[in-house]
Amino acid sequence: MLESKISIFQEQKYPLTWWCTEFGKTAPVGHALRQFLPLNWTRFHSLPESKRYPESEDEYLEIIRRNAMVASELFQIDEPIYVYKSYYRYEKKLRGKSRHQVAGRQLREDVSQLFINVGRSHQDEDNQCSVRALVTKWKPDFFERLIRQVAVFDEAGVSLVSPATKNIFCPYDGGMDIFTFSLNPAELENKFHSWLSVNSNKM
Repeated sequence: MLESKISIFQEQKYPLTWWCTEFGKTAPVGHALRQFLPLNWTRFHSLPESKRYPESEDEYLEIIRRNAMVASELFQIDEPIYVYKSYYRYEKKLRGKSRHQVAGRQLREDVSQLFINVGRSHQDEDNQCSVRALVTKWKPDFFERLIRQVAVFDEAGVSLVSPATKNIFCPYDGGMDIFTFSLNPAELENKFHSWLSVNSNKM
């Protein structure tokens, strides 16, 4: 029991260490993980007819509804969740007392250098990401704000991950990339079939 408590404490203290132990140097972003975990992956669109951006409050609410429903299949209420934010190397650096945040929540100062394609040159700016994290529980009170920001590309490169199951939720402007370990992706595809792409490659 003591070892279990220590393990949980260490995971919560070092979410970046946990990620690198489980997934190596691959960055926690959907288009990187699709290459690394193709058998665990599926994708859903956030609006009917694969519409990318919302134009009304009703469409925002539909985006939030779909994201919350899918994420709730991956995460249990009140279970620990790691939130990762990946910044490309060429993105503007913060100045002064500004701190990196996700939907108003400050990220930890710890940072790891991870990669979109581990096989490519690590010197390419579009292949490198600086990754920060925070620890929360499902469902975080900033989830809806996050999804609203992602929906119009005010926020990007964010992933929510369960350290218990390794399930990964990666929202983007237009939909969500999902990587499942606790259930078969086909189960989600059957449940949310109408939210899938009409293309055979799921894109």
